[in-house]
Amino acid sequence: METVERITPLVTSKLEELGLELYELRFFHAGKRSILRVTIDSPEGVKIRDCEQVSRELSELLDANNFSANRPYNLEVSSPGIDRPLKTERDFNRIKGRDVVVHVSQPIEGKKSIRGKVIGCEGNKLVLENEHNTMVEIPLCDILSGREEIRFK
Repeated sequence: METVERITPLVTSKLEELGLELYELRFFHAGKRSILRVTIDSPEGVKIRDCEQVSRELSELLDANNFSANRPYNLEVSSPGIDRPLKTERDFNRIKGRDVVVHVSQPIEGKKSIRGKVIGCEGNKLVLENEHNTMVEIPLCDILSGREEIRFK
């Protein structure tokens, strides 16, 4: 995927100019179509107009840099959504104080699913306060998946 590696810094730079962050960039084939999926984020959230603006500006940028060597592709721009997967320190720190569920590769206290409130994440370790008000430290490399628990009143 030399092409994606080449454009990632360009896309990241353009998003930073717009006050946004690159959450994920994927280029893949779906049947006969090629798709470049750009997922954007912001601490304030992503609005539809953000996606529209990014789509316009990235389209121009990608054309100018001959992305995909003139082969047709579809550009999709979206946000990670409310049930976004949590992967990095930045992801977990952004939701500090909120409840999450993480699935781990190695059982912790006999469980492979841990629920708790995010206390913080640094040094590649997530710190949660579990339902017993005990601090649990989980290396990020042991987390298979993580999601915020959304509760409606």
